[in-house]
Parts: sequence; structure tokens; C-alpha cells
Amino acid sequence: MQCPKVTAPRERLLDPLAAEWSSIPGEPLKMAATPLANQPSEYIKASRDEAQIGKVRSLMVQAAHNGSDIFFRLTWEDASKDIKITDNNVFPDACGILMPLNGGDPPIDEMGSKNAPVNAWLWKADLEDGPRNTVARGLGTTEFSKHCPISAKSTWGEGAWAVVFARPLAVPEQKDETIQLTEGQTVKIGFAVWEGSNGERAGVKSFSKEWRELTVEG
Repeated sequence: MQCPKVTAPRERLLDPLAAEWSSIPGEPLKMAATPLANQPSEYIKASRDEAQIGKVRSLMVQAAHNGSDIFFRLTWEDASKDIKITDNNVFPDACGILMPLNGGDPPIDEMGSKNAPVNAWLWKADLEDGPRNTVARGLGTTEFSKHCPISAKSTWGEGAWAVVFARPLAVPEQKDETIQLTEGQTVKIGFAVWEGSNGERAGVKSFSKEWRELTVEG
């Protein structure tokens, strides 16, 4: 997966509908349901049918940077715009990006491990104050950063979401909580999507089963 360097201001690339995205290549990813065996909640294991979770099975990913900030545009089909929790087991739609915090090859299906943490970026349709930066060291260990260096903008229309994440390439003041990126670097990356109308939340989601390699072009 390529992350080309482009000449465009942050405000433009943060817009999911900006014309600049039409010239940035995208990569379609096949998504799979997270295994029920990996869910930390016994209630979830007992109450859900694995064949009926992970409703989103295809995700389009575009990436770009402008020398100072990196951007990811995620798009997927979703017939309903779910932005809040309801009494009908509906939850907010969401998506996320996952990268090894300190390199290496953490288990992607277990959200890293004690000795190989992962850095996740999370957008949810009900987060009015913006996305979240998290660190995980295995299933059920997610910790949210007090300060989040990530921005996100989203739009829903014609049965599809488009979400753009933006973050400075490097965030040295949060080196224990955020992956540090540089031009010319290749990092592992994964993705997740939650279909709120399907009752998906927390560990119940669609995800890319294997790490992809992302090259931040110079």
C-alpha cells in the first residue's frame, strides 16, 4: 500500500469530498469478522452468532501525506447512517486504523501483546469531540490517550461512509502512545469497521486479518 507525497494543504486533504482524493490511488481490502473466540466478554461469546457479525466485507483505503501530516481516507458501503445507541441494539458506525507502536509483528487479531503494543486510531459517528488515540497490549487492554493528536472528518451519502483521518507524521511528545512516522518508512497497518445497525461494537467488528505494508513515500 502506497502513501504518496502530495502538494495540498491539510484542510483540503482532511475533507473526504475534496477533489484531491480523486487522483490518489486506493486499495480495496477484504474484511473478515473478528473471531468470537477472541472476544474478552463471555456474554458476547454466548449471545452472538459469528456468521452474522462483521457485516462490512469490503473497505477502500487511500493514503497520502504532504510532508508534515499523514492522511487516510476510508470508504465503505453502509445502507444506514447510525450515529447513536438505540434501544434496538443499534450502535454508532465506526472505523479504525491499527499500527505496531514499536515496530515488529504484533498479533493483529489479538490487538497486540504485552511486549508488542499497537497504536489504534478510532473514529465513531457519535464522537462529537473528535477521534481517539489508543494503545493496546492484547485483547481487552485498550487505553485511551488523554490528548489525541488525530483529527477526522466524515460524510455519509448514497449508502456509503467516507472518513478521513489526519495526524502529524511525528508526535515526539507522545512517543509512548503514538507511532512515529517519517518519509521513506514502511510500516505494518491494519483496519477495522463497525456496522452499528448490526449491533457491532467493541471487539465485534470487521477487520483486515493480516497486516499490510504501508510505504510513506518521500
